[in-house]
Amino acid sequence: MTKDSANIDKDQTPRTKCRKKEFVPPDGGWGWIVCFTSLMANGTALSILNIFGILYVYLLEEYTSDDPFIFFKTSWIGSTCTIVTSLITVFARSWSEQYGIRLTAFFGAALGVIGLFSSAFMQQLELLYLTFGLILGVGGGLISFTSIVILEHYFKEHMGIAIGIVSMGSSICTVCLSIVLPFILESLGIKYTFIILGGLYCMLLLCSLTWKPLFHRKSENPALLLYKETHFVNRCSCSTKHRLNWKIFKNRTYLVWFLGFIFALFGYSVPIVHLVKHTQDAFPGSYAFILITCLQITSGLGSVIFKKIADFKCVNNIYMQQCAFVLNGVLTVSIPFSESFEGLIIICLLLGVCDGIIMCSVDHTVFDIVGPSDASQATSFLLCGVSIPFAVGPPMAGLLYGHLHTYKIAYVVAGVPPIIGAIIMCIIPRVQGSSPASTETYAFGSTTILDIDLASPSKLGSRKGYSPDD
Repeated sequence: MTKDSANIDKDQTPRTKCRKKEFVPPDGGWGWIVCFTSLMANGTALSILNIFGILYVYLLEEYTSDDPFIFFKTSWIGSTCTIVTSLITVFARSWSEQYGIRLTAFFGAALGVIGLFSSAFMQQLELLYLTFGLILGVGGGLISFTSIVILEHYFKEHMGIAIGIVSMGSSICTVCLSIVLPFILESLGIKYTFIILGGLYCMLLLCSLTWKPLFHRKSENPALLLYKETHFVNRCSCSTKHRLNWKIFKNRTYLVWFLGFIFALFGYSVPIVHLVKHTQDAFPGSYAFILITCLQITSGLGSVIFKKIADFKCVNNIYMQQCAFVLNGVLTVSIPFSESFEGLIIICLLLGVCDGIIMCSVDHTVFDIVGPSDASQATSFLLCGVSIPFAVGPPMAGLLYGHLHTYKIAYVVAGVPPIIGAIIMCIIPRVQGSSPASTETYAFGSTTILDIDLASPSKLGSRKGYSPDD
């Protein structure tokens, strides 16, 4: 080796070395089987949360009592599951790295089966906090997280398509369950419904077995080897960060948007849980469950359509979120004042569109505010932050209904936070945001579908101000 060549090797940047050892996913083949099973797993885990409003009505019938707090207590079952599912994804990352994606997913599916089967035999309502809330919540969080992370082992060029397919799983499964579940509940009761849902979760055990992680066995780059499995690290990233970057909150633009978004979600989920019960009270004999179906259909379609719209550089994602939050608040307030069942259907269709807009624009907003290097961490903070306000709304609405025997005040109160949250976001244009962090190294910390979407090479290359070769 000559002296000049030695100097070239010595001066070779870590970025160049990283590119030489970059793992290249197969982009197809068995990956499409993995994509389908991920759709089933993610959709099943999240759809059970989405249809809790249907289960809520039959839980009230099963555990009926003269206790005025029965509506409050029952609402907390679904809220507990929501909180646990959201928070557990933070730990799911390290568990999947230490024990493997497939083992973590299988364990999550097994917990879901145990939680649902045991819920069928609970004689006291409070015990459902443990079985449905905690055990199912942990299982659902693990299975939904791993169903997204595994895609990075199989896709690169088609990552956007794979993510889009899997993200539709929640809406597809929720629509199917919202149609079928009422007939099962009416014919067999809540006990056997839990058993059937547990059997559905057994299918996820088989789905998780198809998730064989891929890794570059001959790679000498230890940054690509995480315990026994390897995750595809973002392009040009030669290290994995496992620390929390609290400096993100020094970005005042992100802080204001974070606080506004968090506040807007207080009461956001009230219609999802209490809509069926309110409709049965206001319009006896109507097929109230169809409202959940309508909401999920337009939510899925809205997410797909407005995600494409959000890609345009001329679109301000924060303004789009603000409009959606304001409309969501107005529609929520109008629910108890609807004088016809058809009016409620229209309201639910529009609520679904608002939900699709809000959720699909989160990843773009985070990316634009903090930059690509901190996008995953910023979304992780957001995920943890929204779990509490998203979950406390339904119990508070149940508490008001238990004492007032009407949902009018509950829906009016629930409609105010989204509007106030949108107003808080109006401060953002006046705030001087700190410069985005350096884009040379990306932190691997995916916790939701939004994070994977941000991490995909197609996403990084499509956003303004970023070039994959920078």
